[in-house]
Amino acid sequence: MMMSRFASLLLFALSIYPSSAAEFVGTPRCGDCWCITDTDDGTGSCPTNTTGITDSFSPTDELYATFQLTNEPDFLKLQSASGGSCFPFKDSMDTIPSYTEAESDQCVTPDDDDSMVCGYVYDSSSTTCEGRNYEIQTFPTAGDATIASAAIVHQGACGVCSSAQDFGTRIKTYGSLEIESIKCATSFTFSQNFPKLITCYSDLGFTESCATLWAHFAATNSKTCAIKCFPTADGVILNGPAPECEPSTCLECGEDFRDDFDDIAGMEFIKAGITERITQDCDDFYRVIHDPCVGISDDGGSSDGGGDGSSVDAPTSTTPEVSESAPAEGTSGGNYNSGTLITMFLSLIGMILVMV
Repeated sequence: MMMSRFASLLLFALSIYPSSAAEFVGTPRCGDCWCITDTDDGTGSCPTNTTGITDSFSPTDELYATFQLTNEPDFLKLQSASGGSCFPFKDSMDTIPSYTEAESDQCVTPDDDDSMVCGYVYDSSSTTCEGRNYEIQTFPTAGDATIASAAIVHQGACGVCSSAQDFGTRIKTYGSLEIESIKCATSFTFSQNFPKLITCYSDLGFTESCATLWAHFAATNSKTCAIKCFPTADGVILNGPAPECEPSTCLECGEDFRDDFDDIAGMEFIKAGITERITQDCDDFYRVIHDPCVGISDDGGSSDGGGDGSSVDAPTSTTPEVSESAPAEGTSGGNYNSGTLITMFLSLIGMILVMV
């Protein structure tokens, strides 16, 4: 979708950037740039407009995890079309040996296109950031979200990991989910106890459905990509050298089921304007300004803008017009950074994965 469609949605984003919002510090991902530049040979200039791009979070951002959901949409449930247990990669994966959970029906995947956005509509009665009430909703367009005074969380339809609890958990574990996933996946490799694997992710703070989706990803990745993800002396290779920074064979191995993961999860960091260790094309980021306290003034009351929960800076999550190019089709989502990094536990257990 052309980024220019959102030119009318700037809504003060450049002038009222919230001090509590997630930040951008310019951590290099491809050479000296935070992304892969937009020319075919990768020699283009690194974007200097980083509005809506995040690679660092503050303790305030972790407050998302405390929010109280007041609606119960079906898209937050990991389930088959009949409402039962499911395997999220059934349609894209062959039979996986020694993985009973893979025999279930395909999980429901939300209808999605790049025009949609997932947003939070906050209850005007909430006077503090911590524990504020909200509803989660998929909007046909960013304009519809603006009309509803919703704070856009990410591009695309909401999924099982789009809730504030799951988003807050991703923020809280931004620097530690990799090692925690290693622990979860390593335990599963030896025990083959899938319920315990789910609990491992639930204990990190994820909702049950989101934890189950992560567990399926960890188990599937470990059983199908072990050989291609053997670590080198520098660890697991995720991207090639600059300027192209092409995905490694390890990333390519899980591309199909990783796309399924992203579609069902809803929340992909690249679609939320958040960078990760795996390098992404600059033009593929959907820029979002995240602020859990939007609409709440410093004195604890509602900010100026009306008593109906809207405000002059709602939503602060907007998409500035910074590029005329559309995101590339088939782009891998941001979710797979920590997910694929699960494979780093291969350095601990080596060929055991192949024998499971």
